[in-house]
Amino acid sequence: MRPARFDSVSAETLPLGVGVQFTHAALQVLAEDHCVDLLHIKGPAVDPALLDVREMDDAAPGEQATADVRSVPVPRRSVDADVLVRPSHVERLIEVMQRHRWTTLYRFEDGSAFEHATTMSHPFLAMVDIHRRFPGIGGDAELAFERLWRERQTALIAGQPCAVPSVTGQRLVLILHATRAGALGHSDIRRSWTDATGGERAAVQALAEDVGAELALAAGTGRLHAYRGRPDYELWLALSTREHAKPKVWLARVRAAPTKRAAARTAVRLLVPNPHRMEVALGRRPTAGELARAYVDRALWGARELWATVHDRRGRRR
Repeated sequence: MRPARFDSVSAETLPLGVGVQFTHAALQVLAEDHCVDLLHIKGPAVDPALLDVREMDDAAPGEQATADVRSVPVPRRSVDADVLVRPSHVERLIEVMQRHRWTTLYRFEDGSAFEHATTMSHPFLAMVDIHRRFPGIGGDAELAFERLWRERQTALIAGQPCAVPSVTGQRLVLILHATRAGALGHSDIRRSWTDATGGERAAVQALAEDVGAELALAAGTGRLHAYRGRPDYELWLALSTREHAKPKVWLARVRAAPTKRAAARTAVRLLVPNPHRMEVALGRRPTAGELARAYVDRALWGARELWATVHDRRGRRR
């Protein structure tokens, strides 16, 4: 959850949805002015073909409904903007944004164990997550971005033409996002996969294989069993099913790490309190006493979770 004081857009002066659109438009202009390749994802960047629809009647309020009923796309609601940036351009974009009054709220290492995004805030715009990779895409991040970039299209956001993934790319991103959240029944998966044609599914599958997202895609579409034995199988099984036993998820993340060094880093990050996140939450640097208590609380939490997991396993064996 984001601290309330960092909600840059005030609903009293500007609806949050409008602020998010302005943020996308502003980032597109900055990207074009400084030769940064980025793709706008989720939120207002989603193609109308992938949106929910509602039936609308043109009759005035109080009048009898007419036969002229039409389906109208329902805009997505977002609390922030999301962009996927060519990895080699990320530092340049952040530097440019900082010159235009953007500040870093959460660094890459402060976020999820994927360390995929940094969150930035602005005095007058909505917050934005700058993605250098997207969870579920396991291939080389630079090559994966290039694959998505080659098939990009344009969407009009706040009157500004913005680069977005192809509809196939958007289907994949939406499925991976819902899967990571354990929302296998989400309408994004239904619209992007369940209701898709055979040809549309084949295109999504081909793209997933090109960017190394075939396992995460399978997790979101009921085919994960085909990838049993892969290092990241247990992680996506835990994520997609909303595994509640934290030690299981922790072990799955460690096992899914590509190298021993990455595994050790992941293990430490999940067990040790993050001083920067504490600073953001407190609005000041944590004291030595607060840090010490956080370490103790984290250790006690880990012990309780581990005991609960062991106890649960013993109960199942009986």
